[in-house]
Amino acid sequence: MVKKHILIVDGDITHSEMLKRNLETAGYNVEAVYQGNDALLILKRKWIDLIILSVTLQGIMSGIQLLQELKENTEYKTIPVIMQTSKINMKNIAKNLGTDLFIAKPYDIDEFLKKVEEIFQKSQE
Repeated sequence: MVKKHILIVDGDITHSEMLKRNLETAGYNVEAVYQGNDALLILKRKWIDLIILSVTLQGIMSGIQLLQELKENTEYKTIPVIMQTSKINMKNIAKNLGTDLFIAKPYDIDEFLKKVEEIFQKSQE
């Protein structure tokens, strides 16, 4: 079975690295970046099956701005996006912009991994 490629885009380096380790342990290929521009560079050079995106990023671009750019781009708009943030008031905004799942931080990692698997199962249907 081919490993799925996941891109984590989160300004919180500690959280990103912890999530990356958990996803790799679950059998995924994972890259983590902390700025929106870095995410766009990765998307230009390799196929990504899922983006895990935080509202708060380092640099000048927010997660919301990156999400808007992804959904406006014909090459990237079909990639599933999980929006994760501690800002629960962002749920409707994220859903309206086309996220596949909104998860409030902090969350249970086992539940999160189940949600990731569900998204991949849906995309294979």
